[in-house]
Amino acid sequence: MKFHSSEEFLYQKGDGKSDLIWVVQQGRVEVLDVRGNLETLHDVMGAGDLLGLDGLVGDRRSQYSARSATDVILYGVSAALLESMAARYPSLDRFVKARFSMSEWEGAGKHTWLDEEGPPESYVRARRGRHFYEGGIASVRAPFRCREAVIPMLRSGRDVIRVEGQAGEPVGWLSSAELALFCGYDLARLESELRGAESPAELAPLVKVAQRMVLEGLGGATDIDDCRQMGGCLMRAAVSACIGMAEKEAADAGMSAPGVPFCWVMFGAGARGDVPQAEAPQLAVIYDDSQGELGALECAYFVSVAGLTGHWMHEGGLAGQGKSWPNGAQPGMPLTEWNRLYVETLADPLAHEVYARRELFDLCALRGDAGIVEELKRTTEAGLGKNAMAVGLLANDTMSHVPPLTFFEGLVVELDGARKESFDIDAVLVGPVVDAARVMALSKGRVATASTLLRLESAIEDYPAGEAILRAAGQAFRIGLYYRTLADGSTIYPGKLCKADQILLKTAIVSVGRLLKFTVETFMGEQ
Repeated sequence: MKFHSSEEFLYQKGDGKSDLIWVVQQGRVEVLDVRGNLETLHDVMGAGDLLGLDGLVGDRRSQYSARSATDVILYGVSAALLESMAARYPSLDRFVKARFSMSEWEGAGKHTWLDEEGPPESYVRARRGRHFYEGGIASVRAPFRCREAVIPMLRSGRDVIRVEGQAGEPVGWLSSAELALFCGYDLARLESELRGAESPAELAPLVKVAQRMVLEGLGGATDIDDCRQMGGCLMRAAVSACIGMAEKEAADAGMSAPGVPFCWVMFGAGARGDVPQAEAPQLAVIYDDSQGELGALECAYFVSVAGLTGHWMHEGGLAGQGKSWPNGAQPGMPLTEWNRLYVETLADPLAHEVYARRELFDLCALRGDAGIVEELKRTTEAGLGKNAMAVGLLANDTMSHVPPLTFFEGLVVELDGARKESFDIDAVLVGPVVDAARVMALSKGRVATASTLLRLESAIEDYPAGEAILRAAGQAFRIGLYYRTLADGSTIYPGKLCKADQILLKTAIVSVGRLLKFTVETFMGEQ
């Protein structure tokens, strides 16, 4: 046991590995990032927190300095004993790594239906003669877990997968319905039922099943990629059903679709695939008026169907977050107006509030003439090539939401020392990573994909000096989506989380802070 008066250094940055790891029994300790003569508060530690864990990672030297902020009592635990335990217990090893680096974090989670063992090879061989399929089928090698079949099946767009033996020889075929006997969920059947729903009475219960299916597949943050793909697939199916309901209602009212190309387009999180759960995306129908101006009744059709679709999404259980459209944009607008919107935004980003329109640069076709989306992307590429100011402004605006400093005694501690019970994980963790990844993509004229994680992967090639920061940001992003999904909203109460969850979130927030600093230094320095 050890006692320190207030304002005493417990250890200094750069000190070698200590023989002891210290547990704070009572009092408050400030963890400082010391660079030259500058001290920056990195964290605040209290009862139950561990000091000196940085001696177990990296070069085994202290990455930070620790100074008592009050009178402090510490208990010492053998560092060698703790290190040997970390080697034996993966959960402890993950706990230690999560305290310092997201880029090395491998995650942990509970067993889910995706982890259930698939049917044995003998089962598939015995049923081989009952099925035969050709072309476009993904494959999986036995033995396998259900996620190894569900996700490739989803990507292939087929409700069947080919099973291979250990030598790669074909064993037989496995349908989505057969796989469901072993894992409990039939993704292909649910997607088909959602897409074919003709009323909210059909759709709403299926949406709840889709949400439960994704949630029960989310054992940990490392499952977020698989669950995003499943959730996105089911969301698109449900939205397509709502569009069908809207078009039928318009037809019943005597309104007919004009004979011009049009496309239903998703913007923001829906286009990025950042929403694991099925919820309403920011959706617009864009119609091609390049061959001549449409009449008032023809334009009214698209405006009406866009409004009706929003109504049916709400009635069908896809409530979403109700994001408002920025000035100049509407959910039923012609292609010439959308082109004008992108041109003016990039030509004069300050006057046209580029930050308020930033999510319009994240878009993808849902259904209809995808060439319309490709034209908007070409317009964006051309505008970016003529004016780089928009990228600089977006980079600067990534600092609009600065992450909190830390959690202490179950409360969120802001940079100014203010404390509160909760924080918005979208505003301080998920959103900043999305914004920074978008800046990096637009800076290179990349508009082909809206995916945040794919944008970060491309940024690693463009900015190799920031590889560790970018990889850590990708892991932090997954963690943010994970906790947001579990909370069924963006409000997080650290006091309701266990210590390990708090530490994981704290490290993720630090990683986001480093990403924002890297983004501003990289792009504002180029202006």
